[in-house]
Amino acid sequence: MKFRNIIWGLLAVLALASCKEEDDAVEEYANWQETNDAFFSRLVSEKSSSASTQNTWVVIPCYTMPTVGYTLNYYDNIVAEKLEQVSLTTSPLLTDSVKVHYVGHLLPSTSYPQGLVFDRSYVGNFDPELATPTKLSVLNVVKGFSTALMRMHRGDYWRIYIPYQLGYGGTARSSIPAYSTLVFDLRLEDFWQKTQGDRE
Repeated sequence: MKFRNIIWGLLAVLALASCKEEDDAVEEYANWQETNDAFFSRLVSEKSSSASTQNTWVVIPCYTMPTVGYTLNYYDNIVAEKLEQVSLTTSPLLTDSVKVHYVGHLLPSTSYPQGLVFDRSYVGNFDPELATPTKLSVLNVVKGFSTALMRMHRGDYWRIYIPYQLGYGGTARSSIPAYSTLVFDLRLEDFWQKTQGDRE
């Protein structure tokens, strides 16, 4: 009986110790859905004002949204900051292929004040002489990414903000937690119709 009491006592101490370790652990993405919803709602509200955009910021409805008879929610849009833009007029179609350079990251979190980089097409700082663009099909990326591409021109460099509703939604993907706003620094190098074949 005495031995059993000692065992129970030791288990209680271990349980308290493990709770203490969990209490000290960093919760990287605490309230992540609420954080991302609040950020994106505020961003759309701020950048929808013509006074704040000055032609460098644009709020773009997702290409799948109806154009009449539907009131857009904030999460039906992407937001883009035009860091470099050219005067060309043609843009990729949904059925086109593209060559792009990009870096994708999340919103700032506990351990990543600049946002965790979850994917990139080049290493280090961008160098147009060394970086090899990635080939993608406009149709085969998340809706927010496709929406941006179909408004860009060759040579444009944008920072795009994609709400999780137009990204991966409530599903976690590799290093991307569920309910994540996706932020991409995106350069469009080239695009062409699939019927024209692959390009070097």
